Amino acid sequence: MGTRSARGHRTHVSGEPRTRREVWLSSEERTVINAAAAQAGLRPGAYIAREAVRAARADTSGRGESSGAEVAPAAGVTVSGAREVLDEVRHLRRLMGNVAGNLNDVARHANSTGELVEQSGAILDFVRRTNERVDAELMAILRRLR
Repeated sequence: MGTRSARGHRTHVSGEPRTRREVWLSSEERTVINAAAAQAGLRPGAYIAREAVRAARADTSGRGESSGAEVAPAAGVTVSGAREVLDEVRHLRRLMGNVAGNLNDVARHANSTGELVEQSGAILDFVRRTNERVDAELMAILRRLR
């Protein structure tokens, strides 16, 4: 993708003719885009085109249709970084599913017999430790995304 030209237009990647596209924006969307475009040193239309192409490449690279280069989304996270975060969150979700299963077993036994099993304290400690671990890992993920 080209860099900006002196007048705030995108530089052209190839000599191919361009096609015109219209985009309808709310006043709030227009305000946000105008501010981001000004910050990037581009006109709003050039900014929209650049970001649309960037987002399209990021979307298609997840399906193996990429041109080979990873594109960083606006938040500064690469596609591979986003996949890594997704894998970590899936792992945490599985872990919490296991914890919920253990807790359900304790509750089922307590509801059917009116008594807690001897291991209830250990299971509840495990739940607390797991929650603390999940909280810590989610905070680490959030810090990486900032």
